[in-house]
Amino acid sequence: MSALATRWLGRIKGRGGRRLLFGRRGVSRLHRQPVWRAAGFLAHLPRGAGILASAAFLLGFGGYGMVLSGKTLEVVNDTTAEFGFRVGAVRITGQREVDEQDVLDTLSIRSGQSLFLYDADAARERLASNPWVSNVSVMKFYPDKVRVILEERVPAALWQRTVDHKVEIVDSAGQVITDRLETRFVKLPRVMGDGAETRVHEIMSILDDAPALQDKVRASMLISHRRWDLFLDNGVQVMLPANDPAKAVLELARVDAESGLLERDITVVDMRFGDRMVVRLSETAKTARDELIAARAKAMKKREREI
Repeated sequence: MSALATRWLGRIKGRGGRRLLFGRRGVSRLHRQPVWRAAGFLAHLPRGAGILASAAFLLGFGGYGMVLSGKTLEVVNDTTAEFGFRVGAVRITGQREVDEQDVLDTLSIRSGQSLFLYDADAARERLASNPWVSNVSVMKFYPDKVRVILEERVPAALWQRTVDHKVEIVDSAGQVITDRLETRFVKLPRVMGDGAETRVHEIMSILDDAPALQDKVRASMLISHRRWDLFLDNGVQVMLPANDPAKAVLELARVDAESGLLERDITVVDMRFGDRMVVRLSETAKTARDELIAARAKAMKKREREI
């Protein structure tokens, strides 16, 4: 060793005068540890841990590959279905107007569908969009059943906004159900006018106290959101007041029962004035009335000349 190196090493000394190599104290052979002992936790892993770690790595890598390829849900669906969670039964209750096959089609349960991955909330939203459906529940019962509970709207009236609009079926809240009319719905009360669909209960309550008159009503029209006109089956129009129309209906029913007013040759009964009832004759009746008045006047003049 050169004198320069010897002098440099001689300066690097530890306690007790021991020389240090690169600033470290030397370790005696008695205190040295094998490399495998210094490895720590790796030396204490159970046998086979390497195989499991390799398998986990491969599964993770494979799962990552499935995510990239978009096959993850398909694999999970098929796997859980094979383990007994395939949808095998659908129970539907509460439907009367809604076709059962339409419900099944809307549920969109494909062959081999896993109950784990079936989206019941999305199915409920699709079913709720049916105008006949007022409320619906879609529930999953593991391992393999789906249950659907429907509440349907009940037809309350036939509604026509104007004479130019089509007739539609509405429920008691005024919700339009359908414009497909069937003969079984023809006996429903008919209302006309903007806003009349939400006031079906109002006009029906007015007429309920006069059943004899109610049987003659063909349609009820809401006028300017304020009052009702009744159109009878013989063509007579009854104009109800805005205030206390129920009282006017009872009065008209009483007069008709006593005198048969509504069976006479008239066209309009105007009850908008609280203190009187105005009746408008038909053209034929008016002509006959005018002729009768003229004949009576002629007869009176003749008598006067004879006197």
